Amino acid sequence: MRIRSAFAVAAGAAAVLAFSAPAQATIDIGNVDITVTDIASGNEYYLFQNVSVLQAAQICQVNVDVITATLLRGDAAKCSNKTNNHQQAWIKKH
Repeated sequence: MRIRSAFAVAAGAAAVLAFSAPAQATIDIGNVDITVTDIASGNEYYLFQNVSVLQAAQICQVNVDVITATLLRGDAAKCSNKTNNHQQAWIKKH
């Protein structure tokens, strides 16, 4: 009886692993820069250089998925937390 229950547990575990969701692909963008452009002069300054996408998302208070999707399109993501009437902030690929 113990052997049957051991086989049943092993078969159940194998079935769970077989029907589990496949691993999601990891998208590696690398590190990014957060820049600020002064609206009046047009000069661009670095706020942060070579930070991870997660850190940039926390600094800018933007969803990581939004940043990733925007950067994969080749565009710069807007850093709305650091943008105001005098400056525009962007997250750009490093």
